[in-house]
Amino acid sequence: MSKEGILTSHKDYLDWVDSLFTLSEETANTPYKEGKWSPNEIIMHLAEWDRFTLNERLPLMKEGEKLEAFPNFETFNAKAAARAHEQRFTETLTYAKQQRKAIIEQLLQIDEVEWDKVFYIGEHQISIRSYFTDFIVHDNHHKQQISHN
Repeated sequence: MSKEGILTSHKDYLDWVDSLFTLSEETANTPYKEGKWSPNEIIMHLAEWDRFTLNERLPLMKEGEKLEAFPNFETFNAKAAARAHEQRFTETLTYAKQQRKAIIEQLLQIDEVEWDKVFYIGEHQISIRSYFTDFIVHDNHHKQQISHN
């Protein structure tokens, strides 16, 4: 996916988050399916991964860099879900938008020539382009969960 395509997808994500402001607090805090997350938990999950990417990944995404493996997903996700319970859904949405806007600002500053240079996360070889293409797949997975609610 091109840099422009990735940035467009991120801007579409912001529009989608804006559309969720119409959900009631009750709907936002009701799991989309029994045993699953609520929209509030899903959005906080996405926002916390954005925050992690912004602080722990993006500054280090340079050719040849060796980044630490991802944190334990279950622990990380459980903390995100718990954080969602500490605030109103509108606060979660605002936070999610802030995190994604900050990522967009950072990505705009990276020359496209840098997007295919290889670095490592743990033992996994990756590039900025592939990282953020995977990011969009992850976004879309969660968008579908909320949209089919």
